[in-house]
Amino acid sequence: MERRAQLLQYTSVDREFFEPYASRIIREDDFVAPAKRVLPTHWTVHRSGIWMHCRPANAVLPMQGWKIHVSSIAATAHIVLSIAAATLAASGTAFKFAADRVMLSAINGKRWPRGGSGKFITVYPRDVDDFRQVIADLHAALSGYVGPYVLTDRRYDDSRVLYYRYGGIVSDFRISPGGRHEWLLRRPDDRVEADDRSPRFRLPDWLRDPFGTDAPAAPASPVLLGGGRYRVYEALAFSSAGGVYLADDLDEGRRVVIKEARPFVGAGETAKESLRKEFRLLRCLAPLRIAPMPIAHFEEWEHSFLVEEYLRGDTLRLWLGRRYPWLKTRATRDDVARFLIDVVTVYSRIADAVERVHAVGVSLGDLSFHNIIVGADDDVRLIDLEAAVEEGMDAPIGLRTPGFASGNPPSRDHAGARKEDSYAFGANLLAAMIPINAMLPLDRAAAMRFACRMSEDMGYPAAVTDVIARLLDTSGSRRPSPPEVMAALRLSLAEVETGSEPVPHRLAAVPRLPDHADALFGYVTAQATRARPDRFVPAAPEVFESHPWGVAHGAAGVLHAYLRGGREPPAGLRDYLLAGLDASTPRGVSLMSGDAGIAWVLFDAGEAERAATLIRSGPLDDGIRHAPGLHEGLAGWGLARIKAWHETADADFLKAARQAGDELLIAAIAGDDDTLRWPDGGQQPVGLAYGAAGIALFLLHLHVATGEPRFLSGATAALAFDLAQRRDNADGAATWPMSVGPFPSVPYLRQGTAGIVAVVARFLACTGEVRYRDVLLDSEGDLLRIHAISPGLFDGLAGIGETLLDLAQFLPERANLYREGALRVARGIEPFLIPRKEGLAVPGTELLRISCDLATGGVGVGSFFDRLGRAAPAAFMLDEHLPTPIRQSRNFASTR
Repeated sequence: MERRAQLLQYTSVDREFFEPYASRIIREDDFVAPAKRVLPTHWTVHRSGIWMHCRPANAVLPMQGWKIHVSSIAATAHIVLSIAAATLAASGTAFKFAADRVMLSAINGKRWPRGGSGKFITVYPRDVDDFRQVIADLHAALSGYVGPYVLTDRRYDDSRVLYYRYGGIVSDFRISPGGRHEWLLRRPDDRVEADDRSPRFRLPDWLRDPFGTDAPAAPASPVLLGGGRYRVYEALAFSSAGGVYLADDLDEGRRVVIKEARPFVGAGETAKESLRKEFRLLRCLAPLRIAPMPIAHFEEWEHSFLVEEYLRGDTLRLWLGRRYPWLKTRATRDDVARFLIDVVTVYSRIADAVERVHAVGVSLGDLSFHNIIVGADDDVRLIDLEAAVEEGMDAPIGLRTPGFASGNPPSRDHAGARKEDSYAFGANLLAAMIPINAMLPLDRAAAMRFACRMSEDMGYPAAVTDVIARLLDTSGSRRPSPPEVMAALRLSLAEVETGSEPVPHRLAAVPRLPDHADALFGYVTAQATRARPDRFVPAAPEVFESHPWGVAHGAAGVLHAYLRGGREPPAGLRDYLLAGLDASTPRGVSLMSGDAGIAWVLFDAGEAERAATLIRSGPLDDGIRHAPGLHEGLAGWGLARIKAWHETADADFLKAARQAGDELLIAAIAGDDDTLRWPDGGQQPVGLAYGAAGIALFLLHLHVATGEPRFLSGATAALAFDLAQRRDNADGAATWPMSVGPFPSVPYLRQGTAGIVAVVARFLACTGEVRYRDVLLDSEGDLLRIHAISPGLFDGLAGIGETLLDLAQFLPERANLYREGALRVARGIEPFLIPRKEGLAVPGTELLRISCDLATGGVGVGSFFDRLGRAAPAAFMLDEHLPTPIRQSRNFASTR
């Protein structure tokens, strides 16, 4: 949930691309001008990201210390700031504040990460005595004002706006292997520890509270609520607005759901007001039994709580995910027929529920597959009525799930609101075909591209695309009612073919070689003309959380894709990357985000001296030593050194790689079944990027380079661990989970089958062992698919296609099968491609915004199309240094 909140921050600034709030042009009249009016002329006021920093001339801030946070509601924020600024100016105390009202609204909003929620002003006292005086002065000056509770802090006295914690100011930090800042505190003995900024008050064990142990603390989640009636059992979700909990009703002996609302969180309709409205609407709908039954609404401490019936079942999203016939690689007509019968049954009940809600004067506002529960016997209930409105009672609000709303402003009349619910119903029907709704705000035409393609591939009746088109009509007046369209779909079931015959796409001719690569790279090249210091081309949000030069999301990945396809890189790209290396900004040392991957690309770009200098560094640092994996850890660090050794013949690089291999073998946990694994925190990842398979690939190359048997033994044991996590997919083919435990199996490259298979193929080439060939044959059924929910390289269809092209190389006797499979994957990518005047764009992370990067966006997809058409080598695998049969295969491909 926290990562989801962080992701959504990057969708609030621009409708086309992920952008940080720091890129906004601020409105200085909101807060900057009032602050400047009360600050002395010798103070400096400058912007950094979302903050305006204010300090007196020659001020020296401590590295760490007690910090004060001031919160505020929007209505009084300019007054609170003016009073605080005048108070702090009198004491000469530095501070920062949210740059304008839009920023404050975001910070006080439901979607803001909880660790930063409510922090309007941050004050930096010079020492603990100054801290005591300053907070006392602010308390006297800001009496009577209110704001959200700051979850990381402790409240000061009886104030409703003052909070404090101990933390970094001009902080110590270290750079993670992936280039992210990790903030640190320095202990009295000069050791360092993490500056914990999670949403709870934490007092370091080497400090005491300046106001004593009896100071009021932020409330922990209570064991009992409602005067002792409800015992919290489990937290289901958190947002800045509050939590959602499973609890036991001790009076009635039943399980219930409790929703929490914190005061002053939310724009317009605050969380508490929204929860009160939801309780009223649940009472209104209770006779219909189409929503959870309301049980209680009460206040406890300063929070509001809604208690409602606990509904057993799956969200419609999960219900569909368990049934999609396109998830099966050997789907039959019977699979499709059963699926359509189930869909018509459940969606008819949803349509009836929507109609009954409308009949009592309520519109739903946010009808998405996350807000519908399908229970036993296909019983349907509607949940999370935050956006619902009662005619004549409530004003419409703009809370919508991306891809389930028309994009028009919320209607203020009930008839218009009902038509918006019809659109949402149509969007849910589209999601029953394939859940790509999140990209619809980028490209409304994608809805019918996918509806038509899925109907063609799976053999759905023509009525499916017809009703989706009618429900998603831009004119609300032309949208039919949900019961009307479900009647049409029910009649269309008679047209559905049954039997054990494959679905149409399994019988279709092999698709032609697609010609989209030029248009994909053309779009990226056009975007490169607008390169910025914080990103070369539009990319995933991670580029703003690290730096703009890495492989996965930065300039190095873009350069790699152009070079691999034999394309001329965009003007300025090489200079942009080299200038980044000359900057003082730390970049981390990992393969996919840091210097190891950048150096790899520079070797391929003919910049051997710059590349070698970049990674001819000192000893291993602790950050990379404690991150074992290939993409962001020690294995990738070592693999880049093997690459450098091959390029330069410098024995120091091989020595460094050997050291990395030895460290990994020492750190490994051995199993009773002759396996090796490397946990990551509390989880045991599986797969190419973070799991033992990626480490095995590095150790295999280390064995090839050194000839030392221990590295082959370690590689074999590491791969054996991940292979042991095998599961069977719906068709009985081998598949792999993202991590050990209750995690889903996926077919992708970064995590899942494609990444595991890519490693196994290299083991087959090096060892010739039949067992690895058996694994490949057992796994191909998880890769010979045409549909997935993302087009990208790391976690989508392009990565599956890359591994199929690997298999065509490593198992030449089945090359035709795998190449045909890759062509079908390319066809599956086509509906994701968004037409723009500069070419074809690709939706990135969760399909929410366009991305051009290697991991999630355009150059990753374009690079797959290039390899499909131009026989380019596999990326970051060092295949050219594997045994002779692989070299010959690659050389043949490159000279065709």
